[in-house]
Amino acid sequence: MLRHLRIAARTLLRRPSFAAIAVVTLALGIGATTAIFTVVNAVVLEPLPYADSDRLVRLEHPVPLLNPEWKWGMSEAGFFAARESNRSFTDIAVYEASSLVLAGEDVAEEVPATGVSANLFDVLGGRAAVGRLFRWEDNDPEASLAVVLSHEFWRTRLGADPRIVGTTLELNGVAAEVVGVVEPGLDVPERNTHLWYPVRISASKTPVNWHRFNAVARLAPGVTPEMAEGDVRRVMADWPETLTNAYGSDFYERTGFTAAVVPLRDHVVGDIGAALWVLLGAVGIVLLIGCVNVANLFLVRLEAGRRESALRMALGASRADLAAKWLAESVLLGGAAGALGLILAGWGIAALVAAGPDIPRLEEISPGWRSAAFTAAVSLGAALAFGLLPVVRSGVRFEWLREGPGLTASRQRNAARRGLVVFEMALALVLLTGAGLMLRTFHNLRSVDPGLDPEGVLTMELSLPSAHYFGYEAVASFHRSLSERVAALPGVVAVGATQALPLAAPTGCSILFTADAAARQRMSECFASTIQATPGYFRAMGIEVEGEAPSWRDVEARRGGVVVTRAFADHVWPGQSAIGQTVRGNGMGEPYYRIVGVTEDIRANGLNDAPVPQVFFPMLPLEGAPLWSPPRAMALAVRVAGVAPATLAAPIRALIRETDAGIAVGTVRPMTEVVAASMRRTSFAMLLLGIAAAVALALGVIGLYGVIATIVEQRRPEIGIRMALGAGRGEVQRMVVGEAAALAGVGVLVGGAASLVTSGVLAAQLYGVAPRDPVTLGAVAVVLVGVALAAAYIPARRAARVEPMGVLRGG
Repeated sequence: MLRHLRIAARTLLRRPSFAAIAVVTLALGIGATTAIFTVVNAVVLEPLPYADSDRLVRLEHPVPLLNPEWKWGMSEAGFFAARESNRSFTDIAVYEASSLVLAGEDVAEEVPATGVSANLFDVLGGRAAVGRLFRWEDNDPEASLAVVLSHEFWRTRLGADPRIVGTTLELNGVAAEVVGVVEPGLDVPERNTHLWYPVRISASKTPVNWHRFNAVARLAPGVTPEMAEGDVRRVMADWPETLTNAYGSDFYERTGFTAAVVPLRDHVVGDIGAALWVLLGAVGIVLLIGCVNVANLFLVRLEAGRRESALRMALGASRADLAAKWLAESVLLGGAAGALGLILAGWGIAALVAAGPDIPRLEEISPGWRSAAFTAAVSLGAALAFGLLPVVRSGVRFEWLREGPGLTASRQRNAARRGLVVFEMALALVLLTGAGLMLRTFHNLRSVDPGLDPEGVLTMELSLPSAHYFGYEAVASFHRSLSERVAALPGVVAVGATQALPLAAPTGCSILFTADAAARQRMSECFASTIQATPGYFRAMGIEVEGEAPSWRDVEARRGGVVVTRAFADHVWPGQSAIGQTVRGNGMGEPYYRIVGVTEDIRANGLNDAPVPQVFFPMLPLEGAPLWSPPRAMALAVRVAGVAPATLAAPIRALIRETDAGIAVGTVRPMTEVVAASMRRTSFAMLLLGIAAAVALALGVIGLYGVIATIVEQRRPEIGIRMALGAGRGEVQRMVVGEAAALAGVGVLVGGAASLVTSGVLAAQLYGVAPRDPVTLGAVAVVLVGVALAAAYIPARRAARVEPMGVLRGG
């Protein structure tokens, strides 16, 4: 074998163009496949970074009668009840994602934080690197505030000071004692935590139906998620009696409230796993097309070296020797392509991570030994794939020694190459169809009216420290003062603020009440989100309001005017005007808030989701009708004209610092960027599928061109005879183009059938277009045939220029 490898190396060095084309073609496919495999491995296949992570599960509460897709978290009362009575978990812990305002010397900043029950670190298998972690007394509502630092925050922001334990940080205006630092790498799922703090919970509190916590548990040995789910449902059966204040007798019947136990990794990966497998299949098809192209190149060399092969056999070479010769060349090419593909994969992975697609565990994506092993396996597999075809066809006949250069190739000699080209065309059509469907999805999403005008709007997240802005009046006073000062800046048209920026984060829901008895029945379910917004918000976001939006004068007079979306109004008062109707949350009975305006539908959760019913409450509540809590975390929206929105970021920051340096400014971005970010996953999938389809189309066309050009060269004697007998140049061109059209047509038929079978895997990623859309399939078929005919143009012209007499004389 070593001898064959040395001979193959010398042979390839004598044909550098063939070797370069083969290596680059394969490297593109191998690199793309390795890059996507690395993503799939990190996101889907690798276990979560916790000890015995396969035993970690998430506890959820589906409410299918309210919404089949809703899954609530765990309530405080439910947490203590489930922890005490279950038999399936070694322990259950809860956490909630949050943020804290960290006071600095010059300016405050908003820091990602996670509130946890003291046992969360034990459940996740985390330990302290410095100091200690939380104890249960830290969760007591009356305890002083303690904080644990992430290892990265301690190292990068505090210089890894080992004396940090016992010092204090000012968080939300309150002094918090640093009690420890967690070990490196510990985090909660889907969260980059800098600070950990104990949530204020107690088993002695009055049970409340507020499902605000994420719950994670560790399965006991031998217990499956299905067994644990049955156990939790057994425990829940007693809640209407033991936790009556939270779960009334008819609550389960009205909501379908139940329990689900899901492997934690499945929750983290979510539906992105299916999309990643689709992308891996797409780049795998590109690699397969590359192998077909290289196999075609090998067949050309095999046909051109027929006499050489026959001579080798005549001189004593065995058929095994000839087969080993081809395999040795393919292995060398595959190895070189694998090495280059691994480099290309590294560049591709870096580009993917830098693009910041909406993919969980993104920070864990990096090439490792599995990627290297995958590249080696793929390279060897590719080498065998394109090297075996010449081996299968390496039967040698001695009559080849009598063949002259002027003999015409038979159809049988080109049948394999034709078949490979048809295969390439079919695969290219499958990828083009997928890319076409994603392109139409992207176009459909771009055409969706979000219910607002994002052009010329700057958004800025603000967090007010709770110790300094404890009540509604303080929060409202700050926002009115800031709005007036920002409105005075040059170019500012309108200023407002909201608790939930549209398209930026999924909204929750609340159960509301109304004085209208008939409408109250339609409000008995949790279907609408409740948001507090400042006057000016609707104008700043370009949201049309029928009726009126409350002014600051209305808010401060506590007139209780609210604005609802069209989706809310049509659900509760179908066929009627909602203006003048009443609504209330966080309690029932008088006094009620009065609806003074109705907005057009707002796509709050995403352009591909239905409009969300929403109720916009004022900044100050009615006397006797309290809202949930003062909105200390809000997003400022500033509409400008005549200037770029980004140019106002610095002046607004300066105004905030002048007003209160303890207020943290978070993400600052134009609203157009928020809209684009809501389509990031779709655009990411569309881009990768589009690139894969374009490469597949290019490789397929190159393969078709190579086959047609070779057939024309082999049929020169036949073409010369035809022209000598009276065939015109146009007839010869039509013959060659017809050959290409036939190959492309068969490829379209085969690929079309394959697309109808495979396109269903994209169904979850599509919007406004069916997986088997005939328009898309017809359009890509036309494109493929058109490009194939264009590829045949040059060989057709070359065939039409054949000189009959020169060919007949053997020239």
